Parts: sequence; C-alpha cells; structure tokens
Amino acid sequence: MDVMNKFIPWASPKLFGLEKKLIKKAIKSNWISGGVYVDKFEKKLSKYLDIKYSYLTSNGTSAIHLAFLACNLKYGDEIIVPGFGYLAAANIGNLMGLKVKFVDVDKDTFCMNVETLRQCITKKTKAVVTINTYGNLHDLKELSIFLKKRKIIFIEDAAESFGSNVDKKQSGTFGDIGTFSFHATKNITTGEGGLIITNNKKFADKIQLYRSHGVTKKRYYHHVSGHNFRITNFQAAMGYAQLSKINYIIKERKKLYQKYIDELIKLNVDLTIQKIENKCNFVPWTFALKIGTNFRYSRDQVISRLLRKNIETRNGFYSPNYLKIFKKSKNIINSNQLSKEIICLPIHLNMKLEDVSRIIEQLKKFLK
Repeated sequence: MDVMNKFIPWASPKLFGLEKKLIKKAIKSNWISGGVYVDKFEKKLSKYLDIKYSYLTSNGTSAIHLAFLACNLKYGDEIIVPGFGYLAAANIGNLMGLKVKFVDVDKDTFCMNVETLRQCITKKTKAVVTINTYGNLHDLKELSIFLKKRKIIFIEDAAESFGSNVDKKQSGTFGDIGTFSFHATKNITTGEGGLIITNNKKFADKIQLYRSHGVTKKRYYHHVSGHNFRITNFQAAMGYAQLSKINYIIKERKKLYQKYIDELIKLNVDLTIQKIENKCNFVPWTFALKIGTNFRYSRDQVISRLLRKNIETRNGFYSPNYLKIFKKSKNIINSNQLSKEIICLPIHLNMKLEDVSRIIEQLKKFLK
C-alpha cells in the first residue's frame, strides 16, 4: 500500500487482545446481560476516578437521562447547557419537556465559564450541564463553587474527557453528577456504553432505581416508572480490558497531539487551536482547529479536499441556532462562530506520527 495515500479515518478504536480474551470468558460464564465484569468494571472505574458510586449505562446519553431523573427534574424545569458542544443533554431536556437555555462558550477554550454563566442564570435555574468539549477542562472548580452557593445542581458531561484531570482530580468528578461515553470513538470504548458517577448517596440510590425499571429487591415491583439503561457483560468485559491500558492510551494520544502542535509551529502561520490552560492535564479526544482567514477555502471546502486525499475529518458541533429543533438564542455569538469554523483532525491509536505530518502537509496547501 502507498503509505502517503492510505486512508486515515477520523477515529478508529484500538484493541489490544485482552478484550477478546475477556469477552470469551464472559460468554463461557453464561452471564450475558449482567455479570461479573459489570461489577469489576464499575469498581475499577470508581478506583480510577476516585469516586464513591459508579454505574455503567447503555450509552452516554442514557447516563445524562439518568442524571436528570436522579435530580428529580420535571416538565418545565429550567436547565442551562453550553451553546457549543455535543447536544445530548439539550436533546434529553427537550424530550423531558424541560426548559433548555443555552449559554455562550469562551471563544478560545470552547467551554462554558463562570462569567458567561452568570449572565444567563436565573432564580428558576434547577441544573447546569457543562460539556468538557474535546477533552478540555475549564473553570470546573470555579463553576462548582459558584453553583453550590446558589444550590443549583451541577452535572458534568465528561463524555469526551476520560483521563483529563486538574490537580489530579479527574474529569467527571467536579459536579454533583458526572457522565461519560464509551462509544467507539472515545478514549476507552465498549462499542456503545456509558457511565454515571456521583459521591451523593441520594443521587446514587435514584440512579440505581431508574437504571433498572424502577425495581429493587422485590422482583417485578416497580417503585417508580423506571427505564432499562443497563450494559451487557460483554461490553463491560471489553471496557475492563480497555481501562487496564489507560496510561498507554493517554500517553499515545498526547504524543499525537504534540506532533500536531510541533508541525503547526513549523508553518509559521497564525493558526487558532483550542486553548488548554496549564493547570489542565489534557487528554485530547480530537484536534480542533479553526479554519479562519488564514485559509483560501472555507471549513467545509477544507473537509472535502482532505477527504479527496484520503484524510477523514469532522466539522465542529452545530450551534443550536442552526438546528430547527431549538428556539433561537441571541446570546451565543461565539458558539455560532465556532460551529462554522472548527475542523476536527484525527487522533487515535491506529495512527502514526508520519500520518500527522501528512495531514499538516495537506493543510499547508490550503493556506493563503
């Protein structure tokens, strides 16, 4: 194969061999739905994240739904979510009949901060959801203090930030509740799958109840109108194997990210990348770059031209103002702009450093 023309996918899960071995064990155990690996994976996650309660879910979105149910959010309750980021929380809010308000993000970090939130919050606000977009942790400690004073529930959507931390405090643990995704594109994967975590026993009890049909010890007796948000033993076995490689995964993702930085510096052009503060021990989910005035082509044209060169990329998230399912918001100017300019470049463990060089070399051709 011509290495310089091989297809570079935007994401590609890395499997190490242990996954297959443990999945076979799960099959032989005859425990297909629940099972020993569900318990083992949850305990291992609690230890890694240094959190009391960890519950696996069918995906990251169901983890957010569980969080809303555990917080007793009801029809008409006001929640605030960022105007730029994956809109899982906003979608679930719509489905539940919540009043979803959008707050603008910082144009450099792509994340919510206290100052933008202060302008949007009201006495009616019941919960705030942050999104650790692309793995970045920004203002989380400050947001936690700010919301605690106002007795507003803080939910941290850490779907894209597994492994990122600040002062050794792991992502997902800054809020009252944290949620993760283990989708095939994420830092560790179970194919589909998710996680919800908390240190609050009241929330934990409700999470357990709603996760499994509202049933506890008394079989078929529903205490609440619950759901089935459980994960299979197969998926948990895969996740347990993946988590054993987390330090290696983090090291390799950081290596690819640094290679992008090094190659971009060589171009000697003012290119805008996501701002990561020094205090954040950042584990990149992707490499986000703004396609602005430095380029001859628009963001979408760059995506198309790279694909012709067998390089798959992704656009940034859509601002809710560009989606018909949400009412227009006047105060999310940065979010609107980011959704038109961001291109996400590949970072995954099936890439090599020379792949990064090839991607940057192609981008160089599109510069003015």
